[in-house]
Amino acid sequence: MSRPPKNDDPPIEDLIGRRIRELRLTRKWTISRLAEGADISVGQLSKIETGKAAVSIKSLIRLSQVLDRPLSYFFKREDEIPKVLGTMSTVAGPESQGIRWFADEVRRRTNKKIALIPLKASQLGNGLDQVEQLADGFIDIFIEELYHYQRYTPGFDIFSLPYLFSSSAGLQAFLEADYFRERLLEPLSAHNIRLLNPRWNWIRGVERVIISHRPIVSPEDLEGRRIRIFDCDLLGRFFEKLGAVPVVVPWTEVMAALENGLVDAVATHKAHLFPLGFCRRARYVTRLGDVPPVLGLGINQAKFQALPPDLQAALRRAADAGGDRFSEVVIAAEKENEPKNIRTHGAVYLTVDLEPWTRAAGGVIAELAAEGRIDRTALDEILGQGGGRSGSAKDRGGAVTATGPTFLGGSQ
Repeated sequence: MSRPPKNDDPPIEDLIGRRIRELRLTRKWTISRLAEGADISVGQLSKIETGKAAVSIKSLIRLSQVLDRPLSYFFKREDEIPKVLGTMSTVAGPESQGIRWFADEVRRRTNKKIALIPLKASQLGNGLDQVEQLADGFIDIFIEELYHYQRYTPGFDIFSLPYLFSSSAGLQAFLEADYFRERLLEPLSAHNIRLLNPRWNWIRGVERVIISHRPIVSPEDLEGRRIRIFDCDLLGRFFEKLGAVPVVVPWTEVMAALENGLVDAVATHKAHLFPLGFCRRARYVTRLGDVPPVLGLGINQAKFQALPPDLQAALRRAADAGGDRFSEVVIAAEKENEPKNIRTHGAVYLTVDLEPWTRAAGGVIAELAAEGRIDRTALDEILGQGGGRSGSAKDRGGAVTATGPTFLGGSQ
C-alpha cells in the first residue's frame, strides 16, 4: 500500500503564528502591546504565535491592520513570498549610473533575493503614467521628482515651481514637517504607493537651467518664447504669467522639438545637459540657481507589504545608501561635464543676476496663491520652514549672483 506524499510544510496555525511573531519582534513590540492593539488577550496571542491555537478571521483581520499587512500575507509560505521586484525607469548619464548602483546594492543587501531591472523612460511612458503604473503594480519602484504624484494627491504639483524654497535646509525642513507627512505623504498610501526615503537624500544635480537658441538673461527675455514644460497645469500657468508660451512635450521628444523649432527653450536641470546632448540644438544655458530638487523613491505598497521584514529592512537600507551614492555621482559628473559641454557643443553658460528672477517668481507664486491655484496653507508651511521667495538670491543654488550676464564658453 503506497503512502501519501510527505508534506514538509508546517501546519497553517504554525505558519500564521510565525508570521505574527516575526512582525511583532521586527517592530520591537511586547506581546502585550500587540494584544492590546488587536483587542486580543495576551494569553490567546501567545498561543497563536506558538501555533497552539487557531486564530479567527476576525482576530486576524485586526492583527493585519495593526501590523500593516494584507490578510494574504499570513498564509504565504516561504516560497510564495515575492523575491523579485521588477522595473524602474532611468535616464541616460550619471543618473542612470546612480540608479544602477542602487539596483546592485538591493541585490547585494538582500542576498540576491530581490532584483531590480532599470528600464528607459521611453519604455514606460511619461512620469504621470509611470506613477499610475506604480499604483497598479505594473512597475514596482519609481524614482522621480515629487510633482509626479500630483494625480493622486492634490498639492504635490507645488514642487514643480522654481524658487519655491530659498535654501536646501528649508526644503528639508518642509519634507520633515507634520504638514507634508499628513497632507501629502500619507494620502498616497490610499493609492497603493509608499515612499521609502525618509532622509530625502536623492538630490537631482546642482541647479535648474533654461537652455535656448538665443541668450536669456532676465525674465523679460522669456516674453513670447515657446518653452517646453512637462504635463503640469500649475507650471504652465507660472510661465504664462512670465510672458512665455508653455508647450507640453514628452521628455523623449524634447531633442526633436528643439531641432524642428517646436520650442525655443527648455526648462531642465544642469546635470541633464551633456549626457542628453541638449546643447547640440540649443547652446545657451541660463543658470537659474535655485535649490536642486529632491527625488522620491516610490514603491508599490502591496508588493512591499508582501515582503518579509528582513527584506523590507534591506530594501530601506539600500534606498538610503542609494540616495547618497546617486547624489555624489550626479554632482561629480557635472563638474566634468560642463567643460566637456563647452568643448564638444560650444555651450555658453550664462551666470546672471538672480534677483530679478527670484523677484518675478515670487510675484507669480503670490498671484497663483491668490487665485487658489496653490494651497495657501502649504505655501504658509513652506515659508514657516525657512523656504519661500524671500530668501537671498545668492543662497539659491550654485550660481553666483552677478550685476550683469557673465558668459562662459563658446564665442558670442
